[in-house]
Amino acid sequence: MPAFRPFLANKAPAHAANLQMADLAGTIQGLQGPEIFWGSEGVLSGHEESDIKGYDNFGKFLSACQQTGVISDLQSAGPYTVLAPVDSAFDEYKGQVTADILKYHIIQGKRTTDSLSSGGLSTLQGGSLTYRRMFRKDFLDEALVGVKSAGASKGGNFPCDVNADNGVVHSINLILVPGAFQG
Repeated sequence: MPAFRPFLANKAPAHAANLQMADLAGTIQGLQGPEIFWGSEGVLSGHEESDIKGYDNFGKFLSACQQTGVISDLQSAGPYTVLAPVDSAFDEYKGQVTADILKYHIIQGKRTTDSLSSGGLSTLQGGSLTYRRMFRKDFLDEALVGVKSAGASKGGNFPCDVNADNGVVHSINLILVPGAFQG
């Protein structure tokens, strides 16, 4: 009969101790955004309105970070909380996306959605975001954080609380602009 080995609660397996995730940039790159449904125009193409057409990902955010040099903050330092706007937010935004705007999407420290309401939302840009809870949803300035579809609705889920080596990522539905929110 094999010898009894007591469970060692304080001892992690060797392979778990060496577990590596990706940095924030790599995590965002591999992140799948909310679903994009065909809607009524899909019927003409032989699709159901509720069929998934694709996903609203984060390539435009990463590209803008690369072009402005903000990508280095996502690849090293930290911990940070990144509020990553989906690609459709960039399509709707009418201004130029600058390094200051992108740094306004990066909060100093690692903040899960449960801790956003506790204050201290200082960004790398130097400003602070305003937290509000309305309609059972979390808002930072005007952006919805980690939107989840409710009930039988066919709305897309925005990923949140996605861990990375140097922080955490929450997806948002629009581009935040320093000083634009008048709450």
